[in-house]
Amino acid sequence: MEISNKNYSSPAFGARFEAKALKEVIDYAAKNKQLRKLDTALNNILHSNEGDILIIHGKTPDGRIFSNFTMGKRTVQNLTNGAESPQEASFNGILELGELGRKFRSLIGGDVKDNTTAAELISRYSK
Repeated sequence: MEISNKNYSSPAFGARFEAKALKEVIDYAAKNKQLRKLDTALNNILHSNEGDILIIHGKTPDGRIFSNFTMGKRTVQNLTNGAESPQEASFNGILELGELGRKFRSLIGGDVKDNTTAAELISRYSK
């Protein structure tokens, strides 16, 4: 899973920073003692899709917060109502994607696949 960031705070600048958005979201979750929730959502996403997800979040020049998730040619917008930062908006979006509901199916373009195997569960949870 690839998670990245584009910052549009300056309209002339559009660089892509690998893993920057995820680090910002993890820092937000740590500060707010929500790492377990984030880990659960990311684990659900990791085991339910085959492909990379790009997070694009930031503030527009006029100060509006945005957060989008892109996979291939599909993009879903994350509602930012009430979010005080792009990190919070993306955190909330990851939690919603982790529920594997309609937004996740829209992003992946179909039904959820379960990539969890019995062998993986045995190795993860047994001695």
